[in-house]
Amino acid sequence: MLSILPEQVKLEKTVAEYPPEQSEISLLSWEGKLPVAWVTRDISKSEVIGDATTATKEKGDRILKSVPNGWVQVIKDIYGY
Repeated sequence: MLSILPEQVKLEKTVAEYPPEQSEISLLSWEGKLPVAWVTRDISKSEVIGDATTATKEKGDRILKSVPNGWVQVIKDIYGY
């Protein structure tokens, strides 16, 4: 968001919060082979996943720059290219 809409970001309100660990014996996961459908508020009180306190515009710029290549790879993977 710092890269796209920096005026909307309130850095003084950033927090670090991670989703609770899934049990090792559970077949369910937040991601992976048998993911459970979720929205951020289901697994995070602050609605943050990760450490927003380390965010910078430069990091956002790098992520934003990598998005097209990532989607190209996803499409290649789906179609077997």
